[in-house]
Amino acid sequence: MNAYWVATLSDGTTAVENLGEWGIIPGQRKPWVRLCEKLATEGKYITSLRLRIGERTIHLPRIENKFPSKAPSYYSLCYHLEVDDVLGGMKEKYFIDLAAHYDDFAVHYIQDTTEGNNSWITVTDNKALAPSPKKGVD
Repeated sequence: MNAYWVATLSDGTTAVENLGEWGIIPGQRKPWVRLCEKLATEGKYITSLRLRIGERTIHLPRIENKFPSKAPSYYSLCYHLEVDDVLGGMKEKYFIDLAAHYDDFAVHYIQDTTEGNNSWITVTDNKALAPSPKKGVD
């Protein structure tokens, strides 16, 4: 199933996974990590993060929120692999986990990208492996 992240940046540009400079480059870090590193060095941040899967778009809460709700401080993204040994045959399933981080918790949207027919919302503590830069932080 074709799934990829799309991030709107504080300078008004858009970064799209697997497109242009955000493609997979052998020997380099994943596009998300490279994006976060670049934003940190340039003093920019992500204002909106979404997942495109097939014809659907899933939006996480925006940093610059139009709705009367609390806005997240930053985002994170993680890829997961689940491997089952079923009757001697290996079965792999892939997942992508996009999270909106608040002061003391994070809201995760986890999508099965192997078949695309399952997704979950979960709330966890506020830890991230590769967090995006925060708004207003140098």
